[in-house]
Amino acid sequence: MNEKKLPIKLILQRANDTTKNIAGGDVKFFCDFTADLQNSISDKFEKVLEYYRAVFDENENLPAVAKMVVRPEAIAKSHKPNELCRKCPIIGSEDLDENYIKVTKKCIQETLQLIKNPPSKLFKANITAVVDILPITVEDVISRTLVMSRNSEEFEKVKTRIKLKLFDFGDEYDDQQSRTYIEKKLQEFGYQDRYKVIKYGSSIELMKIEVDTYEELEKIASISGVKYIDFFQEYSLPGDECSETGIAMILDVPHFDSEIVIGIIDGGISDDNQYLAPYIYAREEYVSPEYQNHIHATFIASMIQYGNNLNGIAEKDNSVFKFLDIVAIPNSDCKFGLVDSIGEDELMEIVEEVMEKHSQKVKIWNISLGIETATCNGSMSDLGIFFDYIQDKYSVQLFISSGNLNQKPLRTWPPQEDMGERDRIIAPADSVRAITVGSIALNDSHNSLVKKNEPSPFSRRGPGANYIVKPDVVDYGGNVDKDFRVGGIGVKGLDPLGNIIEGVGTSYSTPRVVRKFSNVYDEMVDKDLLLAKVMIIHSARLTSRSILEQNQENIKYFGFGVPAVDSQDILHCSENEVTLVFRQKITQGTHLEMLDFPFPPSLIRNGKYYGEICMTLAYNPLLDQRFGKEYCRTNVDVMFGTYKEKEDGSIDFKGQVPPEKNWDEQYEKSRVENGFKWSPTKSYYRNMKMGIGLADGWKIRINMSPRNRLIVPPQEIVLIITFIDHKGNDIYSEIVNGLREKGYITNNLETRYQIRQRQ
Repeated sequence: MNEKKLPIKLILQRANDTTKNIAGGDVKFFCDFTADLQNSISDKFEKVLEYYRAVFDENENLPAVAKMVVRPEAIAKSHKPNELCRKCPIIGSEDLDENYIKVTKKCIQETLQLIKNPPSKLFKANITAVVDILPITVEDVISRTLVMSRNSEEFEKVKTRIKLKLFDFGDEYDDQQSRTYIEKKLQEFGYQDRYKVIKYGSSIELMKIEVDTYEELEKIASISGVKYIDFFQEYSLPGDECSETGIAMILDVPHFDSEIVIGIIDGGISDDNQYLAPYIYAREEYVSPEYQNHIHATFIASMIQYGNNLNGIAEKDNSVFKFLDIVAIPNSDCKFGLVDSIGEDELMEIVEEVMEKHSQKVKIWNISLGIETATCNGSMSDLGIFFDYIQDKYSVQLFISSGNLNQKPLRTWPPQEDMGERDRIIAPADSVRAITVGSIALNDSHNSLVKKNEPSPFSRRGPGANYIVKPDVVDYGGNVDKDFRVGGIGVKGLDPLGNIIEGVGTSYSTPRVVRKFSNVYDEMVDKDLLLAKVMIIHSARLTSRSILEQNQENIKYFGFGVPAVDSQDILHCSENEVTLVFRQKITQGTHLEMLDFPFPPSLIRNGKYYGEICMTLAYNPLLDQRFGKEYCRTNVDVMFGTYKEKEDGSIDFKGQVPPEKNWDEQYEKSRVENGFKWSPTKSYYRNMKMGIGLADGWKIRINMSPRNRLIVPPQEIVLIITFIDHKGNDIYSEIVNGLREKGYITNNLETRYQIRQRQ
């Protein structure tokens, strides 16, 4: 394999790459439109009106909420019942087949008249899509966890930190009306001094309230406008399986100091560790000294700084980074000292405060925390939503561990058939903007639960909310044996005194990826967090392509794979392995179409195209927490394929990467679950080892679709495509020359390595 020293090529956007979309699609009926159907839908609205009669008698203009359930085949955005809901507009959703609609007495009455005399064909079609229309009941509002704990000690532990989420109507006047009504009811119920409002940005608003009994919860849940009742989680440092193995001797490792500062939000890095203390750039303490435990954060910092050296992994990037030490999570081990916890709401406050103070300087943050019971259920967690807000507001990149499965039995590989959902990722690992990291085993033994490079028995798996790939990537975080022991098969780090210790957990695989990302980001002359993120994920897809091709279910455990160790392997090309980067924008109502894309001649043999192609796309979609599983509000699809010109001048295009599928006959749910639809990161790989038939040329097509009539600004995207020829031909020169000949405008992706080579 040729050494990677050649620059990656940036492909600049040209005016003629943008093409207007052609409107299409006919009105679709999902069953026969009959008088019985009209009467059935009218009855459902009447029942909603009756349910809220007392509310409307008090104030007939007060907005309430109903849940409209549609057929599974009607959940695509093009089938949203907007016409039926012209008077009772859609304001959110939870599951893919649900729509929350705003209802008032007048709106329901006007809708009933329209159902009686449908104003359009589309209105009739919308009616055929509907299965049910229901009011929001107490059972809808109270979380399953609270219901299960109603008569137990668990409820006693959480009753002083109950969390209320209110419906957001997307209208300032309606929101104020509803909020005033809810606060009035809380005061009538005697809670005027027992709640507070927690608000971040324009869309995150929660209430924290104290109750004495579960029956009080049911009373609060009956208030119109209350969307969800749960409780604020409490966080403390995880217990560690660690053993001492020796004294660290690492100062002789050649290194160079980086200006990159990495934020670690954890339990605090030890000042007594001589190998880490000199690199603490600054510290913010939110935990009293008597409640601090430095083992966890010190191990994390040592994995970033020295993890490869300590674990016998060769690397060329010998950078050492500075740390911003945020001491926010208290000790949980009574054997160590006094124990405490931090509330979810308190953690949010701390994170906002440190970002406000440090985010201009510190762009990369490591957060390793989670609650065993807070498994991802398909919709976004509140903390995941908060961390997305933080990343957008402060332009930072968070790295979050996928969480550990601590309850036996742990997972083997292949997984046991009866694992169920026990090993799903936990909040806040569902954050869409974050890079979530899982764990694979570095070592194994005759008694270990998994073998080297297999998913660690404790590492939690995806998917995330709405089937988004989580974890994004994995790295070495250790292994355990059948007796739940770590010795000899964990990963090595440093303890507070500088001793080498051994531990396991996704908390320790996460900083390994933080290091890789920091090296890539540091090497890039033009600092771009999204590009660095795509580079890491694309590298993971390339290094792990054989694993992910074996079984499509593997992506739930590996994410997109293990990123390469060295930044040079990620940021440069060789003669036989060429990487192209497209940083471009798509405007609503158009798509990008790059025709006549040059295919390297060395990969055309015997009348067929050969070679390997890996393609990764990422973008930061608009997010809206009102819409549950439809949280991501824009979807971008990419397809790279062959085309032939027909006699009439039209183009017959066939996707090759990914191989084209006919989704037209599939329900939307299938596309979401299996086709990366609405996922902000997509990666595809194809090895054309048997060759595919020649065509007139190759084309890249990139489409953007907003959800349900949403007007969106231009969407920035990053697309990376790598071509590989294992026969060793100089396809780099062929592609670069071909791009020039076809009129593509290219620049080099500049790195510090290239600058050093020129000096």
